[in-house]
Amino acid sequence: MNTKIDRSLRVLGGMILIALTYFVGGVESIGKTAVIIVGLYGFITGTINFCPLNYFIMKEKRGQRKKASAENAIQASNVRELEFFRGMTDKEIEKVLAHARLKEYPGDKAVISEGKASKVLSIIYSGQFKIVKSISANDQKIITTLSDGETYGEMSFFDNYPPSVSVISTDSAKVLELEEMGFNCLIQENPQLGIRILTHLMHVTNSRIRALNDQITSLGTWVLQSRQQLRPSQA
Repeated sequence: MNTKIDRSLRVLGGMILIALTYFVGGVESIGKTAVIIVGLYGFITGTINFCPLNYFIMKEKRGQRKKASAENAIQASNVRELEFFRGMTDKEIEKVLAHARLKEYPGDKAVISEGKASKVLSIIYSGQFKIVKSISANDQKIITTLSDGETYGEMSFFDNYPPSVSVISTDSAKVLELEEMGFNCLIQENPQLGIRILTHLMHVTNSRIRALNDQITSLGTWVLQSRQQLRPSQA
């Protein structure tokens, strides 16, 4: 119920009850006293905008918010120096944090598995992860490692394909996770902030593709040199 309507009803109801005790006859003194008390309660609580029920409801909600905050335990001041948040104001950071949840992973934990669908954007708060690509059924290659402030899982927000790499924690780590629904809500509520985040993620993706291309080029050069070295001995 609207707060102003609630206040008005309590004030009006209180006045009516008090007035009735004077204009309606045949009411016993005990009943009249009870009506006056109820009427005064409504009038006073409506006038000073205080309702015990609303007070306890608000108190419970504040307690829930404090509990959630304690569980998350991340403030804008804790993350503003991380790469992902650089250039954002504290208010913008708080908007991101409002849609994120803090999650802790032990070491050697596959947080994303190659080929398995994932729709979570993860911002590393602390710790380190390795990006791993399967070469064969038994062999894997570490493409790169990520640490504080870097992200993984961003490709899932650009296409609907399962991840082509695995992400594995190398030690105990804490991560801020944005699920697809929360990410979409953030963009809808704050379009400019959403565009900045998407632009940042595109730069991250491009830099990783360039790094991967460099690795492929380096590998190709190594294979070519190896073949050239083997030719004289074969002759």
